[in-house]
Amino acid sequence: MYAGAIVETAPKSLLYSDPQHPYSKALLDAVPRADPSFVRQPVVAGEVPSLLDPPPGCRFHPRCAAAMERCRTEVPRLRETSRNRQVACHLFEDRGPAET
Repeated sequence: MYAGAIVETAPKSLLYSDPQHPYSKALLDAVPRADPSFVRQPVVAGEVPSLLDPPPGCRFHPRCAAAMERCRTEVPRLRETSRNRQVACHLFEDRGPAET
């Protein structure tokens, strides 16, 4: 969930092993690791949006490295990307549910 909107649902083992939404990936990249060879990805830039006046379109778009023009105006709907997994991101619009 990001700024009050669900961005991804999946069984926890799948979510932790293969996050799909850019925010899910950023959250998991921020988890400290004891592995000295682990290379941390950059922290998500920008400010957390106001919950009283969220940005138009995808609430994560101002901070998302993968944001497209439509992210600024269209709210992505939560869509099934595979069995037991849903993601609210325009990156997954052209993909149907994967066979699993």
